[in-house]
Amino acid sequence: MTEAPPPLPSLPEAYQALASGRTADVLAWAGRAPAEGVAALPWKALRAVALSLSQRPQEALPEYQWLCANEPGNPGHWSNLGNCLCELEREREALEPLQKALLLGATEPALHFGLARAYAADGQLELARRHIETAIARDPDDAEFPLLQLRILQAQDRWPEAQQLAEHLQMRSLHEGQRIDLGYLLFRGQWYVQAIAQFSAPVQDPDLAIDARIGLVMAYERTNRLTEAEALQATLHESAVSHHPKLLDNFLQMQAKMAMRRKDYPKAGLLFERILTAPHADPVLKLGLQFEYAAALDKCGDADAAMAVLQAAHEQRRRLVGRSHPALQDSTEAFAVLEQPVPPWNPDLHVADAHDDPVFVVGFPRSGTTLLEQLLDAHPALASFDEQPFLQHVVRRLDLEGVDVATAIGALTPEQAMATRAAYFAEVAGVVADAGQRRAVDKNPLNMVRLPLLQNLFPRSRVILAVRHPCDVVLSCYMQNFRAPAFALTFETLESTARMYDRVFAHWYAAAERLQLPVLTWKYEDLVADTEGRARVLFEFLQLPWQDSLLAFTERAKDKGAIKTPSYQQVVEPVNARSIGRWHAYQRHFTPEVIAHLEPWITRFGY
Repeated sequence: MTEAPPPLPSLPEAYQALASGRTADVLAWAGRAPAEGVAALPWKALRAVALSLSQRPQEALPEYQWLCANEPGNPGHWSNLGNCLCELEREREALEPLQKALLLGATEPALHFGLARAYAADGQLELARRHIETAIARDPDDAEFPLLQLRILQAQDRWPEAQQLAEHLQMRSLHEGQRIDLGYLLFRGQWYVQAIAQFSAPVQDPDLAIDARIGLVMAYERTNRLTEAEALQATLHESAVSHHPKLLDNFLQMQAKMAMRRKDYPKAGLLFERILTAPHADPVLKLGLQFEYAAALDKCGDADAAMAVLQAAHEQRRRLVGRSHPALQDSTEAFAVLEQPVPPWNPDLHVADAHDDPVFVVGFPRSGTTLLEQLLDAHPALASFDEQPFLQHVVRRLDLEGVDVATAIGALTPEQAMATRAAYFAEVAGVVADAGQRRAVDKNPLNMVRLPLLQNLFPRSRVILAVRHPCDVVLSCYMQNFRAPAFALTFETLESTARMYDRVFAHWYAAAERLQLPVLTWKYEDLVADTEGRARVLFEFLQLPWQDSLLAFTERAKDKGAIKTPSYQQVVEPVNARSIGRWHAYQRHFTPEVIAHLEPWITRFGY
């Protein structure tokens, strides 16, 4: 005679068991509970939550759908359904049930967390940010919430806030999955050293350990630690990740980046294509992959295919920027100063202090400034640092009173000028350990539109204007996924990029008539043709002694670690001519309108 099963526990006892982590018991009881009718509702709810807690969202989904159909007025069911869809990486589908839960009166932090995930996947980043802030306010102890907040801030290009939050998260106690998620967010934020620290920590879970090693390979590649990247990559195989879609996606990205680094461009292109055919909940990540895919197609010599991918990428970038920055027009703070007059040379402001005025490296983006910076940094008397907005901060401080910068400069006293300089050099000291012993090299291409305004603050500085064939520059800008949102609009088409190139150089040469600082025009192509000869001219201009060791500057760049500009791969290779004349393959895309903007500068620079 079969022994009858024990009676079901009471619902309060079952809920208590669930709260204490006894999910297996709850699932066993729910399997014996009524399957239909009013009595089934609480047991269905218990089973669904137990499945979710057991990380079985695929099985939980039909249970939540049943609950919503049978008790549609219960906001908790709709909230749970939405969050279950998020766990299945179906965030866009989650938006409707989560919104319904909100309308029905749900207020729990998990609802706002789910809404933030869904809105972020849908590109509605401002709504996502508001909901994640609400979730954090209601439950500040859940580390998943600020991790999502960091991803949203990065997608909104709110980098100062993102950096502050990233620093806070690195000090929190995180479980290993959260730590790896943070590693990827740090990687995306270009905080590579910190990302490596997160990926390098011990991990017990086998899948997470693989994910950490994948992240580590990509961080090593990005910091030019290729030997370590290749050794670690050799231990990773697709068969170990094929069961996990997110893990497989990260693995394929790693393989594609490493194939690009090995110059196996056909393989990289196939990998990027494979990644992009899979669904992506993160539109910002997909956008970056599109630009990388276009780069692979370009290296394969398929210019038309590359342009088609770039056009789609720029259209997607505009949609994202439009949602995140609805007031943004075709300009940036840097470009806004193009219309401002150049202040007259004023020796009364030329204060003496303990600081050597910087060497400013300026030019239009993608003009070879990073390669030039590496050459300058090789000299022991100079210290460069990654592109920093320090001059932009000076402009912003001067503009606080609501007057244009030229007027503000004219009203400065010598004491105020000294305080402004002190603030600038304090920022430099924050990124250069021995700034007092070496002269700073401030390389930020678009300082060329700020520098004429600020020459009175740095009267003993020297300026190097980097020049490259305008068509190569414009093409390269168009092919980059620039982090600054306004650059995405400025460089949206070849014509808009050429138009801005024309504006910037017209401003520079109009201002040059009143610029009292010594300027060396530095042509990229001349450095390629005669590296030593041009290098000697450069250091003679800076009144620094020549050293033969300076010619090993690309080798030295390998040891610098993170180079955050897009040319991080090229500047550690020997100087070569591969990038010269690249635009010829795209010549049919350079319409008469594009050429009309560039022709005066092609002629002026002697191309």
